[in-house]
Amino acid sequence: MVTGAAGFIGGHLVESLRADGIAVRALVRPGENCAVLSACGAEIRHGDLTDAASLEAALAGVGQVYHLAAVSRHDARVPDARYRAVNVEGTRLLLEAARRAGARRFVFTGTIEAVGTSRDGRPLTEDSPQHPRNIYGRSKLEAERLVRAAAADGGLETVVVRPPMTYGEREPILLGRLFRVIDKGLYPLIGPREVLTEFCYVGNQVAGLRLAAEHGRPGEVYFISDARSYSLEEIVHAIAAELGVQVWTPRLPIPLARAIGLGFEGLGKVLPFYPFLIPQTGRPPFSRKTVEWTAESRLYVDIGKARAELGYRPPHSLAAGIARTVAWYRDQGLLRPPRD
Repeated sequence: MVTGAAGFIGGHLVESLRADGIAVRALVRPGENCAVLSACGAEIRHGDLTDAASLEAALAGVGQVYHLAAVSRHDARVPDARYRAVNVEGTRLLLEAARRAGARRFVFTGTIEAVGTSRDGRPLTEDSPQHPRNIYGRSKLEAERLVRAAAADGGLETVVVRPPMTYGEREPILLGRLFRVIDKGLYPLIGPREVLTEFCYVGNQVAGLRLAAEHGRPGEVYFISDARSYSLEEIVHAIAAELGVQVWTPRLPIPLARAIGLGFEGLGKVLPFYPFLIPQTGRPPFSRKTVEWTAESRLYVDIGKARAELGYRPPHSLAAGIARTVAWYRDQGLLRPPRD
């Protein structure tokens, strides 16, 4: 069973499992778009993490659970109680139902936000101190602890995977925050130095999730990302190359960038639409928080543990992932076609 199957990573995971002939039960909320799931032959069940009865019914006969459903990303419009009800208590209910149903493996998709940013400038590892920056990160960390405790209690082999920023076909937010901006030929960078970050293609993330289900040690946590971290400038120019545009990347002083971010925050309150506000997040595409994570190397990881214990080797390069993503956006009419 895959929870959150109608979501971005969940949908790609279901497609991958079905492509290998694996029977998949997709747990989705009523009203969600299930076209991708239907097309690949998944069994669709409606349910909700806060409804224990629906979880019991959906888990009958399930041997392996991929838990991706969550209130994802930090959205100021969502009450803290909602994050806890879904991300924490919903995970608790699902663990209990999975144990009663006799499931063997339980893979929980956490987030880099459960750790927060690097405090010393070195890449984050599974042992890094945890300092979540917002309620989303805190709720996912609480859920992660429940999942790891379930492994210690026995009866359920649980594994945690922490994705960083992930892009790919059908991802809606980076389309507006990154691809469309670069397509206009201008993407300012912040601060004087090269900044490293994660930019993980969804196909790599799915490969890591499946390896975690097969080989992950119960109770362990794994960062899954691309083969290496990238500089923001490298990502921008790789996207520009695929789009066929020349992009200017001037470097803004940090104080100026913060002022611009503050301006966007104000405009987003009175003009609640793109490019002043991203509907999926309720936040502006550029803010003081953007400055915080793009001015220094703070959100990048070491995937050495996944390489050593899972045999993880990301199958897709940066260029290949971007090419697939741009092609899909263009096919959907979300980006301009190639220039002549």
